[in-house]
Amino acid sequence: MMMEDIAHMGPMLILAGLLVGLTAETVSRARGYGLMTDMVVGLVGSVIVGGIVLVGASHPGMLWMFLIGSAGGALAVVAQRGLWRSTRLGT
Repeated sequence: MMMEDIAHMGPMLILAGLLVGLTAETVSRARGYGLMTDMVVGLVGSVIVGGIVLVGASHPGMLWMFLIGSAGGALAVVAQRGLWRSTRLGT
């Protein structure tokens, strides 16, 4: 993996993760865990999945990295919602 790939694809992964977190909070206002929590979870999922793809793939395009980062962030948010209990609803 070259540093140039990380420099080009890293911002796409960060943008995708933050947008997934923002979208998750917007869609599920009452059932969410807060904007910052959703954005951090989306960002972490995006970077982890994108990093795995960067190691295995050779020079994916920026659009592909954005889509892969979005899928990774969404997967992380869905997993977090399924595993953690919401303190807002008292469940």
